[in-house]
Amino acid sequence: MITKIEKLEVLKEDRKKISRNYLYSQIIKNERHKRKLTLQEMAHGICSISYLCKLEKNAIVADESFIKAIFERINLDYDKVGLNIIANGVEQAIKAYLYQNYQEITNLYEMIDDSLFNVQNYLLKGFYYLINEKYQSFKEIMATINNIKDTMLKEDVGVFMFQVIAYYLKTYQFKTAYKYLKYIENIDFDNRELNWLLYEQHYICAYNLKIYPMFYRYYCLLMENYNIGYPSSRQIIIRLMMLDVEAIEYFEEIAGDVRNIASEEHDYAAHFDIIYWKLLILLRGKMWFEVYEEIIDKGLFGEARFIALLLYAVDKMKRAEYINKAVEIAENYIFESNESIHQVFISFILLKFKTEKKYTLVEHLRFKVMPFNKNYTHHLYNKIYEKHYVDYLCKTSKYKEALSYCRV
Repeated sequence: MITKIEKLEVLKEDRKKISRNYLYSQIIKNERHKRKLTLQEMAHGICSISYLCKLEKNAIVADESFIKAIFERINLDYDKVGLNIIANGVEQAIKAYLYQNYQEITNLYEMIDDSLFNVQNYLLKGFYYLINEKYQSFKEIMATINNIKDTMLKEDVGVFMFQVIAYYLKTYQFKTAYKYLKYIENIDFDNRELNWLLYEQHYICAYNLKIYPMFYRYYCLLMENYNIGYPSSRQIIIRLMMLDVEAIEYFEEIAGDVRNIASEEHDYAAHFDIIYWKLLILLRGKMWFEVYEEIIDKGLFGEARFIALLLYAVDKMKRAEYINKAVEIAENYIFESNESIHQVFISFILLKFKTEKKYTLVEHLRFKVMPFNKNYTHHLYNKIYEKHYVDYLCKTSKYKEALSYCRV
């Protein structure tokens, strides 16, 4: 999504001030790309190609006469430059995203004036498309920003990087997210809320990829006492993720802490996230029936992720009456477009319940699940797939294949 990121010098510089030259470079480069003009075609009769190239990279203070001539060539209103930027709009959107005040992001989006391009407005669009999971529109916006990324300020690039990484995390593409995170690992931005969000991204990515030194480092950064203002609901999720890791070896010691964490006092989204993480940890402790009862009693059938946990629990319980109830719920569920990773897992478990031939399940794993898993990772589902596949290989004496698979 971001091309030639390794050459993105803006991250190493300290451009902070929005100037007219900053806006000129964005507008001109965006219009040239949009109209599919070469540097030579845009510069012809106005300035040299090298001069235009430096202008587009925001590397020089351009002569106003050249700017006016270029604007006239592409039929843009020179006098409108900078007038359609929402004051502190991106900063407001970052804070609203952190506190999950999504209506404020919608309000900012509806204020956008697209009469003249500027990256601030496109970053606001990025937030709007992210929260509404309009990923095709999001990718189009990111592609436009990618074309003019050399013109941006350091803070702009930080927000741009955050949004791209957020997309990959939301779609369970953690390996790709990690690739981008490495470029900003030791960079701090002026915006405190942006730094917190980036710390979270490092933490989530490290959790899912099992990079534990990175995981513990960002846990400490997020939970430090000086982070006054960091949302309590997000702190609870961070804490639950840590408890999930600790539960691998010390479930009995942390079980009480997990059960005592309340979800009711938090907003709608955080409420269900907290429940989800608590259930995941209980599954670590083989509390199959407790998880089953929690999902059934609270009617948590509105999201595929809870139905997936329900199916996993009843699979472990191996009681026909519980399996039948869970299967009925799963088969009546209508999946949202953003739930494909859960849908793949649910289809796998349903097939396991229905088929008597283990080979059928293994073929489903090899040709339907594993190709999907090359790009998408889930901390629970992947372990289940791997266990089923390796167990099958070992039972059929395919030890070399099993060893080769485990090493990948």
